[in-house]
Amino acid sequence: MLTEQFPYFFAPEHAGLEARARDFVAAGSIADRVAALGAAGLLARRDTRSLAVARRQLAYRDPLTDLAFVIQELGCTPLESAAVLPEVVADARAGRRVLAFGLTEPGAGSDVRAVATAAVETAGGWRLTGTKHFISNAPDCDGAVVFARAPTGVAAFFVEAPATEAQRVASHSIGRLVLDDTPATLVSPRGFALAFGTLERCRPSVGAAAVGLAARALDETLAHVRRRQQFGAPLADLPVVRLRLAEMKNELDIAALATLHACWTRDHAQGARVGPVMAFGKVVATEAAQRVIDTAVQLHGGQGVEEGSVVEMLYRAVRPLRIYEGATDVLLGVIGDQLAQLVPEVKG
Repeated sequence: MLTEQFPYFFAPEHAGLEARARDFVAAGSIADRVAALGAAGLLARRDTRSLAVARRQLAYRDPLTDLAFVIQELGCTPLESAAVLPEVVADARAGRRVLAFGLTEPGAGSDVRAVATAAVETAGGWRLTGTKHFISNAPDCDGAVVFARAPTGVAAFFVEAPATEAQRVASHSIGRLVLDDTPATLVSPRGFALAFGTLERCRPSVGAAAVGLAARALDETLAHVRRRQQFGAPLADLPVVRLRLAEMKNELDIAALATLHACWTRDHAQGARVGPVMAFGKVVATEAAQRVIDTAVQLHGGQGVEEGSVVEMLYRAVRPLRIYEGATDVLLGVIGDQLAQLVPEVKG
């Protein structure tokens, strides 16, 4: 467990939470998983390191349960930050409601400021028109926080039971929110502030999910190379295989340390700007995890690409983590912008 391997990042309560997440088992639909997470007390609001230890354990066993867990967090955080709809938050934290976070659009992916979904205020309240896509948990949600362009700028809204369409993405419950003059409740006129604050809170935990997937890949690979016989001996006896295993372990620890550094920084920020550190944590962890899992596939040989094998599932599951909540290239830009501001002016 992370709390045992890197205890200096944690307080005593984190160990108990990680143990509960490690022992948690759920199946069925997203709604079933959310209900079970709520009943186990895993959806209560906690600090960023708590998100990390929970996601590391959940992703290790079941990426879909990890997704259900974090999208509830993405849905609850803007409502809590704006101090609105407490009954919705209470139901979501208890697992009685499935929420979605509706930011991405066909024309507004990494460039979130290109949001085109329109919000119009009428005598009967706000109405939204537009399409959100690649929205996690959308096919299963019964409520969504949606960001739309109002006359005064992008604002945040809450939509009850939005119309949805499913999209197919590996190991994810993904879909579109189809808004056609759909009634909505205003959450905050400061939509971008809420969206960016929510993403910054949850972003380093993406690295923790990647660590969980990579840890599972390493364990599966260790078991495979010990039992797989080639050239009259177990694969594990080959020097090149041992080298690859060592590289996997190094990458895994690098991913964990980068993630925990970001989470610790976020929890102790006290109002300081920490966006570049959150970007660093996610980029380093997800890229390292991808390399670990790629090596796992390679060492499994043909079994590594066989549909339904564990490492094949892990390979499909880890790839989206390098895209959502800030694609690697975009986040490298965030880090680069900070570095450029720190470089002293060169005078000729």
